[in-house]
Amino acid sequence: MSKSLGNSPDPLELIDKYGADGVRMGMMLAAPAGNDILFDDSLCEQGRNFNNKIWNAFRLVKGWNVADIEQPEYAALATEWFEKQLIAATAEIEDLFLKYRLSEALMVVYKLFWDEFSSWYLEMIKPAYGEPIDKKTYESTLHFFDVLLRQLHPFMPFITEELWQHILDRKEDESIMTAQVEKYTEKESDESIKFIASFNKIKEVVSGIRTIRLQKNIAQKDSLELQVIAADAEVLKYSEVIKKLCNISSISVIEQKPEGASSFMVNTTEYFIPLGDLINVEDEIKKLETELKYQEGFLISVMKKLSNEKFVNNAPDKVIEMERKKQADAESKISTLKESIASLNK
Repeated sequence: MSKSLGNSPDPLELIDKYGADGVRMGMMLAAPAGNDILFDDSLCEQGRNFNNKIWNAFRLVKGWNVADIEQPEYAALATEWFEKQLIAATAEIEDLFLKYRLSEALMVVYKLFWDEFSSWYLEMIKPAYGEPIDKKTYESTLHFFDVLLRQLHPFMPFITEELWQHILDRKEDESIMTAQVEKYTEKESDESIKFIASFNKIKEVVSGIRTIRLQKNIAQKDSLELQVIAADAEVLKYSEVIKKLCNISSISVIEQKPEGASSFMVNTTEYFIPLGDLINVEDEIKKLETELKYQEGFLISVMKKLSNEKFVNNAPDKVIEMERKKQADAESKISTLKESIASLNK
């Protein structure tokens, strides 16, 4: 943007379109200190979308009915996990502020709110339709929201002030502008790091189950079973979270691969979803055979390259390594597809 060239956008027009907080947030998020950026309206649109995300999260939380009931196990695990995430992120934000890396600090809060708080935490604790949330979880959630608003305030002053005034009861002269950023006496420990790592693994399991639902067109209302080969202590420890997020009726440990089940891997552990009558077997076999045909054709093209002496002798080592990886991946997929087809044909 240059005044001499006259190509700078009118900030007031941007504010009318995207809101003041949207413009501030979008510009700061994409402008690391010392670097130039090419201006694009989509930056401000991203800021406006984040404003909408914050507002929708606020409406969701404040719309819940609260009851003095026992805290579910999945909610207790979720609040413990997010508090540890908050402690780790707060330490990182403080360090970035001390180094004047403001855009990076904003990115940490952005991801914390959008990904961890909205996409995961709120989904974990959200009560069933028409059901109340327990008081303990609700109070923890309001506190987390309060902390996040205070962290976001330097970047997005208007929406944070508005929501902070309504998230909890405030005195007449209170303002988020003079509220202190949360300070945690507890530091990130090895135990906390291990806890977060375990929870990240559980998130991968949840993503795997959701992928199978999407691929097989299985509705969320249909309950599924989850099976895992060999005892996985982490899965069993956090089983209530998986059941809550994925509508899983039971999680069981098995000794060998079951027939007629879809599988996915998380690290070296294989998980299975028995499909039973939830899919059309004939349609599923056709889909798998189509994918198998594609993978076999892809493998043939890779093998032709690797069998070409001229290509192997002249290509860089990295290219050869990449082609061999493609070969190994295709062979693995072909083997899995053949097993799935054979299982469905029984």
